[in-house]
Amino acid sequence: MSKLENYKKAEAPLPQTYGAWQVFGAGLENVGRDGKPVTVSLREPNDDEVLVRVDALGLCLSDMKIIAQGGNHARLRGRDLANDPTVLGHECACTVVKVGKNWESEFGPGDRFIVQADIYFKGVGYAFGYMIPGGLQEYALLDERALAGDEGCYLLPVRPDTGYSQSALAEPWACVEMSYNLEDRVTPTGGAQLVVTDTPEGWDAKLPGATVLGFDLASLGDATYDDIVIERPTPAVVETLGARLNLNGCMFLLGAPKESGDVSLDVGAVHYQNKRYYGGGDTLEAVAAIAKRNDLLPDGCALFIGAGGPMGQMHVQRAIEKADGSKRVVVTDLDRSRLDHIVNRFGDLAAKRGVELCTLSPGEFASPAEMNARIEELGGTDGYTDLVVLAPVAALVRQAVTLAADKAFVNIFAGVVIGTMASVPLDKLCRGVKMIGCSGSRISDLRKVLELVEVGQLDSNRSVAAIGGLSAAHNGLKGVKDAKYPGKTVIYTQIPELALMPLEEVAEKLPEVGAKLSPEGGWTKEAEAALLERFL
Repeated sequence: MSKLENYKKAEAPLPQTYGAWQVFGAGLENVGRDGKPVTVSLREPNDDEVLVRVDALGLCLSDMKIIAQGGNHARLRGRDLANDPTVLGHECACTVVKVGKNWESEFGPGDRFIVQADIYFKGVGYAFGYMIPGGLQEYALLDERALAGDEGCYLLPVRPDTGYSQSALAEPWACVEMSYNLEDRVTPTGGAQLVVTDTPEGWDAKLPGATVLGFDLASLGDATYDDIVIERPTPAVVETLGARLNLNGCMFLLGAPKESGDVSLDVGAVHYQNKRYYGGGDTLEAVAAIAKRNDLLPDGCALFIGAGGPMGQMHVQRAIEKADGSKRVVVTDLDRSRLDHIVNRFGDLAAKRGVELCTLSPGEFASPAEMNARIEELGGTDGYTDLVVLAPVAALVRQAVTLAADKAFVNIFAGVVIGTMASVPLDKLCRGVKMIGCSGSRISDLRKVLELVEVGQLDSNRSVAAIGGLSAAHNGLKGVKDAKYPGKTVIYTQIPELALMPLEEVAEKLPEVGAKLSPEGGWTKEAEAALLERFL
């Protein structure tokens, strides 16, 4: 029996100690001790716990936010990390190795899972890799918060033949998937409602209980609203009332604008507070029919702005692989080498699926104006049907809205902070351009992505750019911070001394592993098996 087969059984004697990248405060210097993982005693699971072995972990830019903020990170709620350290890592594939007696009927050694990071227990968030120590360690203990939380068990079972990195990377992929599966409210069903119109007749029947005003807002006071309807809007009124939208609030823009011009909107609130601006028709019903689209338009033209990083590449791959995806995919980034990586990894796939893949970087053009002209040209006479903003820059949100076709979908995927104002053309919003944004994922999204991976419809390993063992994680985190690699870094925690290396170096340093890479040089389940067979 091979070493890997024995490893999968999870029957080997457990060590007395293990390595863990504990976080003791803000700053990369406070991850571990002296740049090394901390040695922790391995204890038996309590009756209400299971002990899992971490098999593979994807590093994430969100980990860097914890490192930057320490206990001040919102999800850590002021935790005193110096005395109560946590462990990073939420993109986690793991195997059960020991079970507390309360869970012996539910779990057994060798059972494989991935972890849904957003864990809620009795209405309180205990995210894995945040309040609950995460996967950047060789072993982890999980209790009833993860095993019997508000949505049941937050461990999703993984098939025995699925690769470890394949399953671990389902988590970041679920964040991408969620952004195309939002269940946004597209009709005015909120509590507090406002209508601004020159023709107030009939609105008492359409929206009973709504406040109905003309365009003079002097009597508005300090009120805020769940729904705001504006007939024939003006930039000044939209801008003023945008600040009056409540959390999850919706603004409905009916008809063509009375006055053209730009409007300054809080696009951070679109991303983090689910505030929405809907237009594209003269009636609420017509607007709702347009606004309900939440995925790429079949055979459309998609623009991915600033998409050279790991998450951007996932969006691009999804657009190419999707059965009814985009027919033209345009990708921009400041770094030409990252775009070359996209072409190398996805060019053949795009050609096979009949998708035109175009990549653009500023260094190829004499001026920004020349590049912008080329981007506009590739969007065609009507503009782009789908646009995804993957860098947290307000000017890029404006660029996306400006380049959008009528009834287009603008995904503000990058986490622009609340209070970030972007100036966008009002006429575009009134012609049905829909801006959305979101963070994280739901357990349903993770389950869907894992299913796609396991039936072969999604190759999550295409996202891997570098691999390393547990000791290499400190360098790996620095690489994430410095945007060193164009894709995901996967840490194999059970191979502590494996050096961090980009996939381009694997064939030279580990020939037997390199021989199992894909023809494009990508990571595969077979390459992972060869790696584990050699080093376990």
